[in-house]
Amino acid sequence: MSNEEQIEYWNDNAGEKWAEHQAALDAMLAPATSVLIEAAAIQPGERVLDIGCGTGETSLIAVEAGAQVTGVDVSEPMLELARSRADGRAQLLLADASEYQSDTVFDLIMSRFGVMFFEDPAAAFANIRKNLKPDGRMVFACWQSPKVNDWVMVPMKAIKPLMPEAPETDPYAPGPFAFADSERLDGILQTAGFENIEITAHVVDVCLTQSGGVDGAVDFSSQIGPASRALGEVDETLRPKLLAALKEGLAPHDKDGRVTLPGGIWLVKASAAN
Repeated sequence: MSNEEQIEYWNDNAGEKWAEHQAALDAMLAPATSVLIEAAAIQPGERVLDIGCGTGETSLIAVEAGAQVTGVDVSEPMLELARSRADGRAQLLLADASEYQSDTVFDLIMSRFGVMFFEDPAAAFANIRKNLKPDGRMVFACWQSPKVNDWVMVPMKAIKPLMPEAPETDPYAPGPFAFADSERLDGILQTAGFENIEITAHVVDVCLTQSGGVDGAVDFSSQIGPASRALGEVDETLRPKLLAALKEGLAPHDKDGRVTLPGGIWLVKASAAN
């Protein structure tokens, strides 16, 4: 099992961008974070493993709830910021969750959009399960299909007519929407040794900018998310046209400086099979 491509990606420009835009990203993901934390029901004294802890937001929330927190992530740029924010209150490790093994087991394993990037998800989750107590629980959030995530579809539809035709991609490849198919996800978790699996849909608002209006949303979308990848692959002569199209597509969603679009997530709960 190798996640080298994803590890390289998150230690390059992507990880640096996520660290740079930490505050905006945490604000954007706050509704999903709220759904995750409510479902996790973290108790004081619990040992919590936070997979894909990134810049530390969910780990810090668990710390504030009184948990003993270990966070793992493959991105050094994001972990550097997370460690600074945590100031020693959590153990934050550079590690691949598909291979990481703790000396002791956890009451709760949680993740906010950190589990969709495994090359072999069934093997990865089987390894993750070994870190869970027999009576422990796993709770994570992942994205539903792009079709129900307007924050992705609106920008992509805006620029698509101007883009070179792209080859078909594997919808199950590691990436933000790898678990869009809930039946496939359920099967992966069963194969990995989980039971009591619950996968529920939630609609969340995704705010691309809190106060910068459409210009702020264009700037953000051009640096973070699927549209940013597309923009990064075109030459500089085409880029201004794409940014103009992006602005036109996002403009109707600007309400008093906030650009907000609907998003859809899966909230997943499971326990280790006995």
